[in-house]
Amino acid sequence: MEQWYPLFRDAHYWISRGSLAVGLVMFALAIYIGLIRHGDATPSFRRGVYIVTGVMVLESLIGGVMYLAGGRPHDQVHLIYGAGAVLALPFFIFVERTATKRPAMGSYIWGFGLMAAIIVRSIMTGAAA
Repeated sequence: MEQWYPLFRDAHYWISRGSLAVGLVMFALAIYIGLIRHGDATPSFRRGVYIVTGVMVLESLIGGVMYLAGGRPHDQVHLIYGAGAVLALPFFIFVERTATKRPAMGSYIWGFGLMAAIIVRSIMTGAAA
C-alpha cells in the first residue's frame, strides 16, 4: 500500500481543487438558471449534479483509503467536513426532486454554495500549512 499512497494523496489533492472549481461553476450556473432566467433544472444540469455527487463520493473513498493506510489529516475535523461535502448535494437533490412548486433551483443554489464552502474549509483542515 505504501507505493500507492503518493498516488492517492495527489489524486485527493487535485480532485478537491477540481471539485471546488466545478462547484463554483455549478453555483454560478444555478444562479443564472434559477434567478436570472427564472428556469427550472434541466436534465443536463441534473446530470451534472449527479456527476459532481459521484466525484465527491469518489473523493471521500480515496480519503478513506488514505486514512486506513495510516495517513491522517492535519486536523481530525477534516473527516467531518469531508462527510459534509459528500452529503450536501444529495439533500438538496431530494429537496428539488420532491418540491411541488417549480422552479426549485434555489435548492441547487444553496447546495452548491454550501458544498463549495465546506470544501474550502475541508482544504484548510486537511494538510499542515
